[in-house]
Amino acid sequence: MAKATNAPKPNVFSRLWGYLGDVRTELKRVVWPTKNEILNSSMVVMVTLAFFVAFTFLIDSASVYVIRLIGRIGG
Repeated sequence: MAKATNAPKPNVFSRLWGYLGDVRTELKRVVWPTKNEILNSSMVVMVTLAFFVAFTFLIDSASVYVIRLIGRIGG
């Protein structure tokens, strides 16, 4: 069984400063992307977005056309 410690818990401000210090240390370890990597990733996102916009437009247009055809059959 673990022995209970009676050490007082640090106050909110000292815990906050400790947390912010840890965050700063971790941010120094981050490998940030280069400008070219950001531009390339942005282009991939733009092309993918344009593809899915066009795809959604085509599917929507085709479904509207089919629904109108079905509506004319019953009328």
